[in-house]
Amino acid sequence: MKLAEVWNERLTGAEVRPLTHDDDELIYQFQASHPEYFDHFQDHPVTRQEAIQDVTDLPLNAQPEQKAYLGVFRDGELQVLVDLIIDYPLPSLVWLGMWLPAKGLTTADSAALYHSLVATLQAADAVQLQLSVFMGDRQMKQFWEDLGLAAMQTTAVVKGERVANVTIYQDKF
Repeated sequence: MKLAEVWNERLTGAEVRPLTHDDDELIYQFQASHPEYFDHFQDHPVTRQEAIQDVTDLPLNAQPEQKAYLGVFRDGELQVLVDLIIDYPLPSLVWLGMWLPAKGLTTADSAALYHSLVATLQAADAVQLQLSVFMGDRQMKQFWEDLGLAAMQTTAVVKGERVANVTIYQDKF
């Protein structure tokens, strides 16, 4: 699926494109500018290696062709980093592994971009999106709840030697 191309058709004033290892420095700098995000599940600032491994990292039982690692750009500046796994963990379900907005992006602009993503996913026959929010991340919890996503369950995730509690949210289209 050419998700970036289809999403671009629904956007004005912004452009979506796949991020690759050619964008490693951009990805690292963008993630490094969000230390509060990484504080939820690791005891150190994100390293370059950790940041760039997101480009190809897959959850258990997912295939590389299911992954869409995208950047939303406005005036050449990265506005949102988006990591999606399509048809995961079930057909017609999309897992949103990361939605990382730029520091200067307003909540309203971030919400508008999310709504355009949902419209794009619906056009591709997706019926639901799920994501996790780290406990203690009040900002993203509020963002997703304000958009109408419903909390489904709380669980623990293990990253290295650390365990973090997360709430799984869903958006049924």
